[in-house]
Amino acid sequence: MTARGTWKAAERRVAADLGGRRIPVNGLDRDGADVETSLFSVQVKLRKALPAWLWGWLSGIRGDAQPKGKTGILILKKPLQRDSEGLVVMSYGDFIGLHGKVRDEQ
Repeated sequence: MTARGTWKAAERRVAADLGGRRIPVNGLDRDGADVETSLFSVQVKLRKALPAWLWGWLSGIRGDAQPKGKTGILILKKPLQRDSEGLVVMSYGDFIGLHGKVRDEQ
């Protein structure tokens, strides 16, 4: 599969998982949604690598939360940034568990 086919396939899977529809690239709107649902506008980004510290922190809070029957989330923000502008990071599997049904991955 080509790199182009890889991100398109990821967008299709997310659309199917969330019960939404994939929005084809029009070349003009770089900030627009890749997937639209009744509740969310979603951009899907495939990156070769993400920071190791991100995975470490997320893994840690997920490991702490799971035995308690909770969902671990990571909040990221800069000093002096409004709390409301922080980022919420959680695993996609946890997100789907809360908001939608995960389809079978084969």
